[in-house]
Amino acid sequence: MIRTERCHGPALPRPVGRPTDTTGSTGNTGAISNTGGAGNTGTTAARSTLPRVHDSHPPPRGPTSPLPEVELPATPLARLEHLVGAARLAEVRGALREAREHLDGREVWHVSDNPTRGGVAELLRTTLPHVRGEGIDTRWATIEGSRAFRALTKALYYRMCGVAAHAHEEPPNPESGRALYERMSRAAAERLLGVVGRRSVVVLHDHQTAGLIPYLREAGCTVLWQCHIGTPLRAEPAGPAWQFLRRYLSAAHGFIASYDGALPVGLPDIPIRILSPSINPLSPKNLPLRPAVDTARLMARIGVFREPSGGAADPSGGSAFADPLLRRTARIDRHAGALPAGTPLVTQVSRWDRVKDIPGVIEAFTDHVDPDFGAHLLLVGPRAAGDAQAEQVLAECREARERRRNRPGRVHLVEIPTDHPTEHALTINAIQRCSTVVIQKSLAEGFGLTVSEAAWKGRPVIASPVGGIRQQIRHGRSGLLLAHPHDLPGLGAGIDRLLADPVYARELGENGRRHVRTNFLTDSGVLGFARILSDLP
Repeated sequence: MIRTERCHGPALPRPVGRPTDTTGSTGNTGAISNTGGAGNTGTTAARSTLPRVHDSHPPPRGPTSPLPEVELPATPLARLEHLVGAARLAEVRGALREAREHLDGREVWHVSDNPTRGGVAELLRTTLPHVRGEGIDTRWATIEGSRAFRALTKALYYRMCGVAAHAHEEPPNPESGRALYERMSRAAAERLLGVVGRRSVVVLHDHQTAGLIPYLREAGCTVLWQCHIGTPLRAEPAGPAWQFLRRYLSAAHGFIASYDGALPVGLPDIPIRILSPSINPLSPKNLPLRPAVDTARLMARIGVFREPSGGAADPSGGSAFADPLLRRTARIDRHAGALPAGTPLVTQVSRWDRVKDIPGVIEAFTDHVDPDFGAHLLLVGPRAAGDAQAEQVLAECREARERRRNRPGRVHLVEIPTDHPTEHALTINAIQRCSTVVIQKSLAEGFGLTVSEAAWKGRPVIASPVGGIRQQIRHGRSGLLLAHPHDLPGLGAGIDRLLADPVYARELGENGRRHVRTNFLTDSGVLGFARILSDLP
């Protein structure tokens, strides 16, 4: 879905401290006219003056090493035809052909903070190969930041989500890190400008890359900034983070947001496009299990269930999860051993992150879910070792579990190894498919594609009404939405209802799968991005 919008999320606070300096020239207006494409509301033009940052002129193109680039295959759209149909593929190909002709040979660059971790990297790996496969010269580079830069941008992330990074701790003032942010942004821009042509289109993803915008625009690129972070839980902590970014954002030619209202009121008056993220139904995380797969043996191999009677798991490779693909068991922190096969599983898959409110999930499950159903809670995330914040959140989850003295044995903390991405994805796939109910009780979300991943597998989903989750779930039809992110009794009641009524749970799962097929598979993401490219000046 693509629309030209004005920001209508939470308002930014009035600027504090020194005002943003600007140059006296507007230069290229960079208006993105909304001609053609879904949700056409007419042509909109926006002018903005370029902000002056430290050493505001772009660095010269010197003999610096380029930024690391992710190798992208050229993937044919035909692979999706059996899922979305020939007519839909013809529509997507037509939009890509129009975009290719409009670009007239210009490269399209994407820049993100890393090539592997998190939803942005996964999303780019999903969509960009199909864009490249239809003849649009598409490239993807990643910035390299110091540990201090990563800590600064992580603090900005928590502020933008409106959530405290550390319990009972005031978040740092972003201004204290501005010199570091601009130094790292200048270095990344210098390296990128060594390979990016003046006519190139550059899509910068999230707050880590916003500091590159002025340099790239002054170098002659068309610059779009795509924000994957949604409406904050609380506006107060988010305000200073957005104020910090404002001077860089005012140089962009356009913004891309995941849903209406994701960006706050008070940003520069620049056109916004709405582009919903999508999941790849052919990725290891979402591929269907083969009909012959014994799910009990599969979950035993992961370490969740006990080994079924009859011996060890079949190593012959007769399923999609043969030994070469699924060699490592998960690290599971639990009070007892593996569960009997067929135990009802309530699962949340997420990072070990305070935004995901995992202790709140534990409290809701232990205090508000009827124990007579015999369900167990799986809290599934990546291996936390080496990530100080993830380790801290995981420790808080253990403490939260121990405080629930009534049922700590029903809460399992599952860490999935990440050193083999395909194996990690297959493990998540298996756990979601074997879950009775999937939940996503986030305090804030950009979009929360774990909802669509579970729904695509036919699982009933209960989630917080935050960010793009509200677009993915039609309450009572394709899933259940809580009244608010802190609705612990409501989460318990929803889980009880689905455990008690398997027919209703199956109906929600089937409706959810249809909703995802229509709106949130790769074809939708590629189509939306093609229309954005066709709208560029």
